[in-house]
Amino acid sequence: MIGALGTFVALRHPHYRRFWWGGLVSLTGTWMKVTALAWLVYDLTGSPLMLGTVTFAQTLPTMVLSLVGGALADRSEKRHALVATQATFLAVAATLAFLTLTDRIEVWHILALSAVTGISSALDMPARQSLIPYLVARENLLNAVALNSAVFNGSRIFGPALAGLMIDQLGGRSGAGWCFAVNAVAYLAVIGALLAIPVNSRPDGAERQNIVSAVRDGVAFVYGSPPLRTLIALLAVAGTFGFSYTVLMPVFAKDVLSVPAGGFGMLLTFNGIGATAGALMVATFRPARPGLLILATLLAFLATLAVFALTTTYALSLAAMVGVGGAMVAYMASTNTTIQSMVPDALRGRVMSIYILAFFGTAPFGGLIMGSLASALGARAAVLIGVAVCGVAVLLLRSVVLVGSNRSG
Repeated sequence: MIGALGTFVALRHPHYRRFWWGGLVSLTGTWMKVTALAWLVYDLTGSPLMLGTVTFAQTLPTMVLSLVGGALADRSEKRHALVATQATFLAVAATLAFLTLTDRIEVWHILALSAVTGISSALDMPARQSLIPYLVARENLLNAVALNSAVFNGSRIFGPALAGLMIDQLGGRSGAGWCFAVNAVAYLAVIGALLAIPVNSRPDGAERQNIVSAVRDGVAFVYGSPPLRTLIALLAVAGTFGFSYTVLMPVFAKDVLSVPAGGFGMLLTFNGIGATAGALMVATFRPARPGLLILATLLAFLATLAVFALTTTYALSLAAMVGVGGAMVAYMASTNTTIQSMVPDALRGRVMSIYILAFFGTAPFGGLIMGSLASALGARAAVLIGVAVCGVAVLLLRSVVLVGSNRSG
């Protein structure tokens, strides 16, 4: 059945299929944690700025260390690195569960554990991205990358809804604690999958190059390619001013839409439904002009995000979240697959670490900017300002994206 569907062609490969299913289970738990943690922070503090500060604590290490993580990914056995990082995530989730369920949780605990998560993520994400070529045939690589995005976002359909339900039914902080406990157990799925995949994912002839030199080579490769450089720059602007809307979701749920934790979870679930659809679209179709798809999906994201910021109707907000999620992930997946098509295997970890830096590494500043703007002007104004900044970036960079990435695609 899988073989008959071009959308899922990469799942024909048993190693990738095992990795994909393990990721689906663990990421569902991760989205439960993300939802519960945001709700818990806002419940403890009532501060939009603190939501941004927690994001800053988690993503600052990613910004600082992701290039090192990429260099290490290009010279290491990626499965072993991923087992270590996933075990660290498990320990963080278990600690959050213990502190919350025993009513000992404080904001400084969350900040410290978020920093640990960020350090592990800086090593995890480049290894995860660069492992995929070892699990599928080369002709199925772009499909596998898109399906990886689909599983990341498909887990958002169930994770936030389950978290919201548990918080409502079990009581605010107790429900959040059990979400963290479920997250800890879910990591066993992907750890088991990684241990069961019998592949050597250390590059042949990987050089024991100085880390600084290895990082410099990766940066030089990206900087020397105008299409890559422009795609990364546009992604960095979108990551800072556009994707940071997620930091303010608890504020929209409580203060703008006046919905409980279950309603907050449903907002993220509808966002995940759209995100999954967007990723599957990219997995199914190979556009003749990838640059046009990149720009079109980014503009669609900005338009639907503006609608979300302006509406006070819950039903319309849910509908807008579908569009926001779908367009955002289609933009991310099309950018990812376009970049992957330009990169040699020997540099893949380092180039993808720069991609990760542009996406996740900008979140510390994006979270603080959005939190500060929301505290001063309100959540809706903060999001609309971010939309405007991203729109200006599209206007300035559109010609290079269209010409460079279309030629490369």
